[in-house]
Amino acid sequence: MALKGLERGSVQLAMKFGMKSVEGGCDVHVRGDPEYVRACCEASLKRLDVDYIDLYYVHRVDSRVPIEITVSILLFQDVSLRLHYIF
Repeated sequence: MALKGLERGSVQLAMKFGMKSVEGGCDVHVRGDPEYVRACCEASLKRLDVDYIDLYYVHRVDSRVPIEITVSILLFQDVSLRLHYIF
């Protein structure tokens, strides 16, 4: 992993969410539902083996889900403690 051996405080980590690849193809689905957003955050933390993400931002806004709903999941304490900034 690219972050191994680096002091975590010396790296600014930015991640995006909101798009899900369609298996077996090159299409993507825009997803902004709370369950997907939480799963993306958890998966990113685990995949990168980090305790927090400096900047977490919406790659595409899901027109089916109000942005307030999408962002609200990021404000729950168990998620928000691991995100320094949301864009």
